[in-house]
Amino acid sequence: MNPVDERKYTDEELSEICEDAFVSVKEACKRLQERTQCPNKVVVEMLNNVAEFYLALDSE
Repeated sequence: MNPVDERKYTDEELSEICEDAFVSVKEACKRLQERTQCPNKVVVEMLNNVAEFYLALDSE
């Protein structure tokens, strides 16, 4: 998988991107919990795995 090209963002753009991403990820996690009835601990572990995946992409 190729990481997205590096681009410089303004603070306002980064803030908007982060806010939109947070809302989308939170909604996805809520849907996951509704379907699976998994506890918050499972969601946190899954999010940590996603973060580790993206950190590994940066180190390639």
